[in-house]
Amino acid sequence: MNEALLTKIRENVVSHLDLDEEMKAQLTDDTIIFNTGDDRPNLGLDSIDSLELVTMIFEVFGFDVPAEDVKKLYSVNAIAAYLNEQGITE
Repeated sequence: MNEALLTKIRENVVSHLDLDEEMKAQLTDDTIIFNTGDDRPNLGLDSIDSLELVTMIFEVFGFDVPAEDVKKLYSVNAIAAYLNEQGITE
């Protein structure tokens, strides 16, 4: 995966989702961002935060994520893979 893209996503997730210090410390490229309702570790963000994430992707990468694709954006790596599928590499 392109490290520059991962860094850009990571930095923008932190700033746009207004993560606190504890969440920032937990965030890795594989950390599940949203509350999944099961026992998997995650940052516990909610549907409002998912709207912020979609807005961030549009503002930073110029891509409008369709509603049916939002659930694919569950981690930094997943977001990068999704953007790569859309032809966005940086």
